[in-house]
Amino acid sequence: MHIHRCRFVEYTPTAIHALAFTPLSTQPLLACGRANGEIEIWNPTQRWNLEKIIPGAKNTSVEALTWVHRTIIKESDSCYSQTKEEQEEFLNALLNKPPRLFSASSNGLITEWDTKLLRSKSSTNSHGGAVWCMSTNHANTLLAVGCDDGGLRIFDIIDDGLILIKNLIRNDAKVMALAWDNDDKFIVSGSSDSNIIKWDIHNARIMQRMTVDMKHGKDNIVWSIKILKDGTIVSGDSLGHVCFWDGKHGTMLQKFKAHNADVLCLASNKEGTMVFSSGVDRKCNLFRIADYFTTQSSNDDFNENHWVLVGFRRTHLHDVKAMALREDLIDKFFVSGGVDASILVSYFDGFPEDKLQRLPFIPQKPLISISKSKKLLMYRSYNQIKLWRLGNAKLPDSWKLEQIPNLDLIEPQQAILEMTLKGNYHLTASALSEDGEWIAVSDIETVKIFKVQNDPSNPDRICVKKVKFPKILVNGSSAGAHHLMFTLDGKKLVIVNIDSSIIITELDNSQHKEVKILHQFYEHAQPLDGNTSIITSIAVSSDSRWLAVGDLLNRINVYNLETFELHSTLPKFSSTNTALAFYPTKPTLVITLSSNEFFLYDIESQKLDDWSLTYSKSLPKTFLNLENRLVGCTFNPINSDAIILWGANYLCLIDFDKCRKEKGHQPHLATCTGWRENSKYKAIEQAPKQNGLTKKRKRDKTEKNIKRAKTDKKIINFQLVFRYRSLMYVDFIEPNTMIVVERPFAAILENLPPSFYKAQYGS
Repeated sequence: MHIHRCRFVEYTPTAIHALAFTPLSTQPLLACGRANGEIEIWNPTQRWNLEKIIPGAKNTSVEALTWVHRTIIKESDSCYSQTKEEQEEFLNALLNKPPRLFSASSNGLITEWDTKLLRSKSSTNSHGGAVWCMSTNHANTLLAVGCDDGGLRIFDIIDDGLILIKNLIRNDAKVMALAWDNDDKFIVSGSSDSNIIKWDIHNARIMQRMTVDMKHGKDNIVWSIKILKDGTIVSGDSLGHVCFWDGKHGTMLQKFKAHNADVLCLASNKEGTMVFSSGVDRKCNLFRIADYFTTQSSNDDFNENHWVLVGFRRTHLHDVKAMALREDLIDKFFVSGGVDASILVSYFDGFPEDKLQRLPFIPQKPLISISKSKKLLMYRSYNQIKLWRLGNAKLPDSWKLEQIPNLDLIEPQQAILEMTLKGNYHLTASALSEDGEWIAVSDIETVKIFKVQNDPSNPDRICVKKVKFPKILVNGSSAGAHHLMFTLDGKKLVIVNIDSSIIITELDNSQHKEVKILHQFYEHAQPLDGNTSIITSIAVSSDSRWLAVGDLLNRINVYNLETFELHSTLPKFSSTNTALAFYPTKPTLVITLSSNEFFLYDIESQKLDDWSLTYSKSLPKTFLNLENRLVGCTFNPINSDAIILWGANYLCLIDFDKCRKEKGHQPHLATCTGWRENSKYKAIEQAPKQNGLTKKRKRDKTEKNIKRAKTDKKIINFQLVFRYRSLMYVDFIEPNTMIVVERPFAAILENLPPSFYKAQYGS
């Protein structure tokens, strides 16, 4: 099989600046803010599914993030003086509302985001310049921000946004960190002038001042602050010190030289018995509390806690800038991120020895579009579109399966178009038509369509001409799209609007002057049980007749693009759908889920096909337990009975023709306990465990597993390929010719500045 292994797409994710989990009163979600202003929303309960990406804007960054989910009644609420029943009804309505997401930026704006439309809902000026830190009180009624002018601003969180209620200004030192005490009466802030200040919020005055060590008279920046359950204050500074302070008297209890450089972030558990720290030196330290002196006296001042540095681990490859912790789920874990642009998930119980999980840095929604007939590849960056013509290679006269050759290029890939688009926001969607004559792009405000033409003055060059497109309005303002896709005949463009309505447009191939709207579907824009969602997956059949659409509420609908009618609604699956794809030769839809399950749905009979009814619920455990979820699927046109599923770091070939069902027995679908490596692929096979067994039991167990492996291989063929890493796109452009777009993690690290290194004695 001929494979175009493309590594010329220079996708580079930006540094992670902030991480924040939703409050315990609502659905667990993780928000990740990046240096380019983008905010990612991950769902840890769906195997860390990347559900949404809020696009960034030009010259913006995310410096802090926080979620708000109010669960109490304030005096300003209309029901405060009403009956108990009315208050309970109001409180239930509060609990059922989705959490609100706020971000702070170096441009001085505090922004609330609409997590459905994926654009800003409102923005508030900090009145103090750049905002470096932000936190809500425990009641989720007040928001405190630390500003560049050395002041703290306290905002009241109302339904329509924020109202400034207090302005606490001390001096010109930047406020780099802050934390609320457990009773929401005080705020402790860390500044760039070596000071830690305890503020009385009610009286707007300074209660205590604590000073960290300075070196050679230079200021020591307090980068991070935490307040534990017992009132202990924890600080991390630019000298690498992690300090524990008495929150009542403001005296230092303990100091650890735990890092060789700045301590940029801290995290602690709810009980205040564990503290994690990390920073520029990439070390992640764990501190635990140990009660070493307890007295029977009623005076609490005689009770002391002793902190111990119990272990550390270097998990990141560059500065760690943010940490967040969650402990209400089955697995207690914390996440970290920084300059290396990847999120790492570490678990409490086995830290620091236990394994960790690195979440994929490649977006789940592909940034790549191709034209199979013209062998064109298009890549969408933040504000650019790049188009290449794929190269050709010389095929060998003969080769063996055990020795896969690297083919010499006769003609390398050729960059034929680079287009920079105007606009304030990053691009959210793009599409290239199959004939290579149309390009569609969109941000959250507008959809733009271009006609690709040959340059009259130079036949070897191409040029683009913008085509008039009708303006789309949502809530009275101009709106763009979350998804774009051309039908394969090039006659229609499917637009998924930001409010989850679906617009079908007709392309005028004769005049190239205007795009007409043919129809609009609203099923996914309607709330389900009071909840609204966004569309995550779309697919168009090869005959341009069927359109499949799936959203985060697990609603999957199939539409007829000839009659513009809803054809069928699929049954709800247990996990969120991650990708949809149609078979090229028959009206069958493939649905992949975040649980790594997949199903085949017959469009004409409107039910799951026979293979799915038999096998989809008994897939190999090793396949289901792969660390990275499925994000796409493709088909080799020469083999209609096979499918290739792919995730961030693997390809999986499944040959349905090799599936067999033994009469009277439920088949084992290549169930495995280990791997056997082949030069071409890694196939799922049985590998017996032999520790602690006698020779006879070893031999019997080995023979039994070999026999079972042979039986499984006859039943189904699951072949995993780990040769390709950080996959951005996989598809076939013709029979037995596949295109694989990779972005190795090492290539991203090459573009980063040097990380911190301190030579050890004798090295």
